[in-house]
Amino acid sequence: MLETIRNGLEKKWAKVVLVIIVVPFALFGIDSYLNSMGSNVTVASVNNFEITAQDFQRSMMVLQERLDAEGQDRSILQSPEFKKSVIDSLVDSQLIKSAVDKYNFRISDDQLSTYIVGMPDFQENGKFSQDRYDQIVQYNGLTPKKLEQQIRGDMATQQIQGTLANLTYFPKKNIEEIAKIAYQKRHVKLYDMLLLDYEDKVKVSDDEIKEFYEANTDSFIRPDQVKIEFVVYSVANIVPNVSVSDEEVKEFYEFNKQNYEGDEERSASHILFLADASQSDDEVEKVRQKASNVLKDIKKNPKKFEEFAKDLSQDPESAKNGGSLGFFKRGVMVKEFEETAFTLNKGEISDLVRTDFGFHIIRLDDIKGDQVSFKDVKTQVKGELLYGKALEIYNTNAEDFSNIVYEQKESLDPVIEKYNLEVQQSPWMSKADAENFFNNPVFSEAVFDQTIIDNKFNTPAVEVSPNNLVSARVIDFRKSETQSLDDVKDNIKTFLMKRNSQENLINDGNKLVEALQNGSVKEPEWIDELTIDRSDKQGLSDVIAEEIFKMNASDLPVYSGIYDPKGEFMVIKLDKVDSDNILKEDVEFFNEEFMAAIEKEIEKSYIEDLRADSKVKINSKFLQFAQ
Repeated sequence: MLETIRNGLEKKWAKVVLVIIVVPFALFGIDSYLNSMGSNVTVASVNNFEITAQDFQRSMMVLQERLDAEGQDRSILQSPEFKKSVIDSLVDSQLIKSAVDKYNFRISDDQLSTYIVGMPDFQENGKFSQDRYDQIVQYNGLTPKKLEQQIRGDMATQQIQGTLANLTYFPKKNIEEIAKIAYQKRHVKLYDMLLLDYEDKVKVSDDEIKEFYEANTDSFIRPDQVKIEFVVYSVANIVPNVSVSDEEVKEFYEFNKQNYEGDEERSASHILFLADASQSDDEVEKVRQKASNVLKDIKKNPKKFEEFAKDLSQDPESAKNGGSLGFFKRGVMVKEFEETAFTLNKGEISDLVRTDFGFHIIRLDDIKGDQVSFKDVKTQVKGELLYGKALEIYNTNAEDFSNIVYEQKESLDPVIEKYNLEVQQSPWMSKADAENFFNNPVFSEAVFDQTIIDNKFNTPAVEVSPNNLVSARVIDFRKSETQSLDDVKDNIKTFLMKRNSQENLINDGNKLVEALQNGSVKEPEWIDELTIDRSDKQGLSDVIAEEIFKMNASDLPVYSGIYDPKGEFMVIKLDKVDSDNILKEDVEFFNEEFMAAIEKEIEKSYIEDLRADSKVKINSKFLQFAQ
C-alpha cells in the first residue's frame, strides 16, 4: 500500500471522519473486500438517514492510513470490536448532524465570509487572495457554492462542539491540587514474602478434598469431547516434493532483478489529485484533466514543483513539505507508484500515474543503496521458486482435495493415498479446545456437527489458515458428564494447596504490616528502596504501584501490604511524598489534558442522550459479513 502517502491522513480512528478538511475535500477510495455486498447496502440508520457500506469502507480506508502512518499493526482493523466502533462513530457523526438541523444551528453569510477570509489556505502574504481561492476551488473540481456549503456545515457542527466545550468548567485551584497528586513522587521501601515459601508447609487431607468436591460438583462437569484423526493439505507439505534447476533460479533472478535490491531506497516527491472509486467516469475524467493541466504547468516550470505541491496536492502531510515523501524501499508504495519511482532518473518528473488513490505527479529526488548479487540471494531465490511451484500445485489440487473428502466422506484414506499425507490424532478435546487447536471456529463447528459425530464422516475441508486445508473424522466421542472424585482429586489437591498457601501468606503479611505500624516489631531487611511516580513505576507491577498511591500520606511513615497474583505479598513502607516540586509547564499540560478529558466525557454523554432520543438501527448481518 502507499504507506508514505497515508502519513498525510491526520484522522483519529475513534472519531472517524466527522468534519471536512479544506483542501482534501474527498475521502480516499473504497476497498474491494466488501464490494460483493454492494456500496448501497445499509450499514446503519439514524432516524430516516441511512449510512451505507460505502461510508463504512471509506472510513476503514482512512483508519488504515492512520494506523500505517503511526506504524501500528493494521490487524486491529479486522477485529469485530474495531469494526463495530467504526459504525458507532459514523452513527455518532450523523446524530450530531441531525442535532444541527433539529436545533437550527445556522451559520450566517457574514460568519462564513469572515471564516473563509481568515483561513490560511486562501491567503497569500497573510491576506486573503481571491485568485488563490478560485484556484483551489477549480483544482478540486468544486464550485464556490459547493465549497461554502461544506464549510458552512462544518462550522455548524463546530458550534455544537463549542457549546459543549463551554459547559466545561473546573476551578483552577482544584486542577492544581489534582496535578500535584498526579505528578507527585513517592519514596518507598519494600519487603517481599514469597508464596513458594508457604507451599511446602501446607497439607491437604482427603476429607478436605472430598468436602470441596461435594460443595462444587457443578465445577467438575466435563463438556462433550471428541478425539479426531485429521490430515493437513498445505503448501509446506508440497515443497519437499518439488525441485528447480540452477538455470530456472538464474532466469527467475534476472527477470525479477529489481526485487533483489539490497538497501536501495529512493526519495520522491509527489502531487496527489484524489479520484474516489465511487466517482463516475465523468468525474474521474475531470480530475485527470485537472491533473494533466497541472503537469503541463510543472513541465514548463519544474523548479516550482514544491510550490505546486503545497498549493494543490491533496495529500496534506507531504504537501506541507513541498510534496516530499522522503526515502522508501520497494514494497512500501502501491505497485503503480513504486514501478514509476524506481524507473525514474534523479530529478526526472513522471507523467500522470494512476493508483487507487487518484492521479500522481512524481519527481524522483534521490537514490541510495545497491543491488544484491545473484550469489548472495541464490538460496533465497530458490526458496521463492520452490514455494511458488508448490503454491501452484496446491491451488490446482485444493478443490479436488475438498471434493474427495466430501464425496468419499466415510474415510480419509483416499486423500491420504492420493496426496501422500500423514494422518494425525488429537487428544480428547472439548469444542473450545477444538477451536484453539487450529485457532479456527469454523473447524470447531465442523468437528462438533452432530451428523459428523454420529456417522463418523469426514468434515468438509476447512482452510484453517492461508494455504492450509484440514479435514477431520471423529474417532471417539464422550458426552458431557460429572467427573468422579478420583478423576479430579489431584487437581483439587493442587488448587487447595495453593489457595491455603495464599491465605496463610496474606494473613502473615497483614500481621507484619499491623505490627510495623504500631511499632511492636523491628523493621525487616528491606529488599529495595525506590522513588516512583505514576508514569514511572520502576518496574513494579500495577497491583503494587496502585497500592502505593492508595496509601494515606497524612502521617508518615505509614505501612501497607498487598498480595500480587504473581506469587508474593509485598510489604510497603511509605516515608516521603514530594508534591511541591512540580514544574509550571507540567501543571499547564495537565490542565489541558484534564479539561480535554472532561470535554470528551461531556460530548460522550451528549451523544448518548441523542441516541436515546433517536431511532438507531445497526445492520448486524453486514457486521458479520465484514468480519
